[in-house]
Amino acid sequence: MTQNERREPRRLNVTVDAALRRLNGGDTSAIGGIFGNWRTIVGDAIADHAQPVRLEKRVLVVNVDDPAWATQLRFLHDEVVHTLRTYAGDNVDRIDIRVRRTR
Repeated sequence: MTQNERREPRRLNVTVDAALRRLNGGDTSAIGGIFGNWRTIVGDAIADHAQPVRLEKRVLVVNVDDPAWATQLRFLHDEVVHTLRTYAGDNVDRIDIRVRRTR
């Protein structure tokens, strides 16, 4: 890609699809279903402390800001995966929960 091509305006949907593919290398509609509906999937309380990061090989990586929220999300794992499948089809088998404290 030349420098001029990088400066040309691009359609937003093309840009978003490319960004999602770079993030997860997978099904962009599944990622859109998860990221776009995260608060509905997990509820307001968890969504305030947990964010989906990427979907890779049917594993959703989720960062949480505190170990207590990691425990809560692990407790609800099966229920959340079931709900995720409503929005992402069979593209999610499990959740990998990681504690990443914000500063």
